[in-house]
Amino acid sequence: MRSSTMHMNTFNRTLSIGRFPLLAMVLTLLSLAMSTAPPTRALPVALQSSGCQSGIGGRLFSNGNEVEVEPLPSDANYTIELYLFSPGPQRLIATNRSPGPVVKLGTFPAGAELIFGVFVRDIQRTFLIGAGSVNPDGLPHAEVSCFGGNTANIGFEDQFGGGDKDYNDFVFSVRQPQAGCNFSLSPPSQSFDFGGGRGTISLNTSSGCSWTASSQLNWVSITSGTGGSDGGTRTGTISLQGKPFTVYQDGDTGNPLITSAVRNGKKLLVYGLNFDSGTTILLNGEQQKTLHDADNPRTILIGKKAGKWAQPGDRLRARSSSGALSPEYTYTP
Repeated sequence: MRSSTMHMNTFNRTLSIGRFPLLAMVLTLLSLAMSTAPPTRALPVALQSSGCQSGIGGRLFSNGNEVEVEPLPSDANYTIELYLFSPGPQRLIATNRSPGPVVKLGTFPAGAELIFGVFVRDIQRTFLIGAGSVNPDGLPHAEVSCFGGNTANIGFEDQFGGGDKDYNDFVFSVRQPQAGCNFSLSPPSQSFDFGGGRGTISLNTSSGCSWTASSQLNWVSITSGTGGSDGGTRTGTISLQGKPFTVYQDGDTGNPLITSAVRNGKKLLVYGLNFDSGTTILLNGEQQKTLHDADNPRTILIGKKAGKWAQPGDRLRARSSSGALSPEYTYTP
């Protein structure tokens, strides 16, 4: 339970077992290979109170803090460039061939819509986050997953006409850590003999602060703990015969989270995290008769008749017994 008193959290760059282990990777800085640039898009700065809207066609808004983007492992045959189109000026962030490290985009007015997009070089097409009406084929091309800790993952589909709709052709994380984050290291330095070795550094920071780590030396590599956020949620993808299966793991926030929803006859199956025994489904703000899956009560809710009423674009939320609400999820069959 968090109190009003500031407390410090310690993150170790070593792999822990059982409690929210962090992904391991070695960062390599690569130059961006540029080709034909996407056409400049003149887009208005939209203001809205909701910071993040989950689902296919979801949207993301600034909270007034610095925006950080981290490209994640993706699966695409095409060469794809990731841009921030609005707020302007339009800027290139990374490509899927040479994603690079975390990119800090600066701060934007609270409520300004963050419009990311991809330019697919092979087909010379640009697709944007948000509703299908902003794209040349009239279809949504990005799926947004809203997590705790002011973090969201966005995955793009790169084929005109919707392709296989796996939304994993360019995946990246957007973090907006709270202002006033302070960091300290323990120990501040470490020595090794001529044979080299391994060491552990503890990073201390306050609750809700995101962090990243990288090495600027070719003889020093980070084997685990390249980034994180207190109380966040992480995702990973398992490939089964070429088909992606996304795995979610929650941090310590305890709040409900919807990751997907599927119609099953009259029923609506809602998948997610942290569903307690009193959690109910809200469809466009109205509470639905809700059951819990017998085998997976913490991760699957069943709307007894919600499948009859749910329409594409409807808003889903999960409300726990304590009244905690999940981020809004947009239903897309």
